[in-house]
Amino acid sequence: MRTRLLYLLTLVPPLGLAGAAHAHIGDQMYPFYELLDEDLHRIDLTDGSVEDWIKVVGEPSLTASDFFWLFGAYDLSEVDFRIWLAWNESSGTLWVAMERFDDLYLNSYDGAGLHEMVGWDSSIAFMVDGDHTGGIYGQLLGINCEECTDEEILWNHRQAQRWMAIAEAPGGGDILDYDGASDWVIREPYAAAGGGVIGESPATSVTEFMLTPFDDLIYNDEAGSKASDLHPGKVIGFSISTQDYDGTGALDVAITLSGKWQVMINADLFVDGLLLGAGQDPSRYDDVSAVEPSSWGRIKASFR
Repeated sequence: MRTRLLYLLTLVPPLGLAGAAHAHIGDQMYPFYELLDEDLHRIDLTDGSVEDWIKVVGEPSLTASDFFWLFGAYDLSEVDFRIWLAWNESSGTLWVAMERFDDLYLNSYDGAGLHEMVGWDSSIAFMVDGDHTGGIYGQLLGINCEECTDEEILWNHRQAQRWMAIAEAPGGGDILDYDGASDWVIREPYAAAGGGVIGESPATSVTEFMLTPFDDLIYNDEAGSKASDLHPGKVIGFSISTQDYDGTGALDVAITLSGKWQVMINADLFVDGLLLGAGQDPSRYDDVSAVEPSSWGRIKASFR
């Protein structure tokens, strides 16, 4: 597993080639649907099903066709997925679920954390910048590397964060991890996760989790850390990556929402997410975007 991570990192171009210095990439906006407090108990993160998401949230915010496919062919007969995005104001949390079909499902994740999770089927990386300020937020080799100094650890992932979740951990251990030194961040009330897999190959997996974005996350100071303020109409920065692994020794298909692998360290390459208020007409956010509803109930909006 570690060899696949190193292989992935060698494919990341130098930071200077990451693109123009701005706090988002692309001209589309993707919806996060509001979960009211009374809705939270209706979403079961451990049931291995998206039926509750369909009943409470509705249609998915994203499908595989919204993503860039890198290092491999676009073939929905091999891997296909849909993703729900939601948020809750009072808890300041984001909620994510991915239902995924895979013709050849391989997962030997040993529960050792984020960097060992990368590459196995049913895993999903979620990156978030709650105040959408952008900037470099991570170390290329990850926070657990021996080369990281105490100062780098304190700085790492303060204004944006990268998370990883997976449907199951055959080797035991956590199925949600955060690319930082803060173990408290992946525990309730800040985060929780669950999932399940039906079938072998082909298989349908469900990975679901909730997390707290931070504007200033200080790994050794829970009380001093500042969680992001979430409210209707707010635009956050985020990105999502997943992959398909068919046992060849490297990623067969890498799939990312922004088309840039550098999102793992650079929040300037995140896309825009709009926090929609429950039961409210998306057109009320015309000061943020020009919203056009689609038959999937998704939003694709261009900045004016």
